[in-house]
Amino acid sequence: MDQDAPPVAKPRRRNGASEAKTETTYQRVTNLLRTEIIAGDIPLGGWLRMTAIAERFGVSVQPVREALQQLEGEGLVEMIPNHGARVREIDRNRLVYSHEIGEALESFLARQFAEEASLSSLRKLEALQVEHDAAIDAMDWVRIDAANHAFHRFINTHGGNLEAADLIARYYGLSESLMNKRGRTAAFAQRVKAEHHALLDAFRRRDPDAAAKINAQHVRGTLGDVLAAYEATKR
Repeated sequence: MDQDAPPVAKPRRRNGASEAKTETTYQRVTNLLRTEIIAGDIPLGGWLRMTAIAERFGVSVQPVREALQQLEGEGLVEMIPNHGARVREIDRNRLVYSHEIGEALESFLARQFAEEASLSSLRKLEALQVEHDAAIDAMDWVRIDAANHAFHRFINTHGGNLEAADLIARYYGLSESLMNKRGRTAAFAQRVKAEHHALLDAFRRRDPDAAAKINAQHVRGTLGDVLAAYEATKR
């Protein structure tokens, strides 16, 4: 924690800024495979052969194995003992349930941030939102998504509960891939921006109840867009 943290902060926790990492090989493979599955380039029920994927992407088998395990957690892949992995159909209930879990966890972590974050941490979060605002002004979705990840990751890792933060992050890629396939509007970006600023205001006021409520609304709004994108893939 920063030196100017309030007395209520627990010393065992650490700031989430140190968790920022560049994309790993396994993350790159995960993102590429996820995009192909959602786009339909790999058919439902299609087998995912690790050696063939590793050769195609120019990587070793290990990051491919890790990517398939990640995608299994997202519900896109099923691992068949002694046979390998194959593509599963995207399940609507899985999307709903994962966002319900995300809502509960992120609301708890937003509440914790409002209670414990130092002024220095709040300033760092504000700086991350400046980048998000600029990306939206440019309507650059690659930058928007990266800035959105950084904003939420900073909040979610601030208390040191990386297990919760990683569980939340597991479903971000799936949601984004679905929405990217359908296309997102400026109105979507502006909603997210407004909710981020409302969350920042709650943090400045040290209002954990408001922070939790705003974050819950934020996740529900995104779920609505994700489900609309999912339904579009079924037509």
